[in-house]
Amino acid sequence: MNKYFLSSKEEKLKNMFDHIANKYDLINHVLSFGIDFIWRRKTIHLLYKFSKTKIPKILDLATGTGDIAILLANKFKDASITGLDPSDKMIKIAKQKIKNNFLEKKIKIIQGYSQNIPFQNETFDIVTIAFGIRNFQYIHHSIREIHRILKPSGILVILEFSKPSNYWIKKIYYFYFHFVKKIGFFISKNHFAYNYLKESILSFPYWDKKMNNLLKYHKFDPIHIQKLTFGIVSLYLFKINK
Repeated sequence: MNKYFLSSKEEKLKNMFDHIANKYDLINHVLSFGIDFIWRRKTIHLLYKFSKTKIPKILDLATGTGDIAILLANKFKDASITGLDPSDKMIKIAKQKIKNNFLEKKIKIIQGYSQNIPFQNETFDIVTIAFGIRNFQYIHHSIREIHRILKPSGILVILEFSKPSNYWIKKIYYFYFHFVKKIGFFISKNHFAYNYLKESILSFPYWDKKMNNLLKYHKFDPIHIQKLTFGIVSLYLFKINK
């Protein structure tokens, strides 16, 4: 792999995730009231339903501490799974969790970036991204990279926060974000991280139809799109169009 040089913003985000890595899982579970478990399991269930390849090669981008990679390994019993993430400390935690689940032979975790994926063309059957796409610094470049490394029958799965359409749910949703940075800071002692979490969700431009249009522009066709928990989270399954 060619040496990849970080922008100042990428370096700052990498340092942020390194700093909060030890508390990352706890904070996710606290801030979502534990519903993040359900979102991830729903994602894997639907992927398994729509996937035509039961022994796939899977790439989990922005793998973080490895939750999706582990769920994939448990659902796709004979799959080969690679998790890729920029944060060295998140990777360290992911590797320990994989070891604790006796999945070292099925899951490999490497350090890397979505806009410079270190694999040859048409390597993977499936690419998954759970709560990571809004952190991509060069989203068009990243999606082109995903298209490049997916096989002609490949599937892209994205699980990401979204904006509810119901008036009252939206009011509660925005009100809740006033507390996110306070709770996040109380646990992690990192102001930047939970200011960033709030801003990255509320300012992310690709929701619903815009996500659909973005992926269609990059030659992906929709398979299944679903809102979860009153629209707080959206799940997108797309197939590659080569």
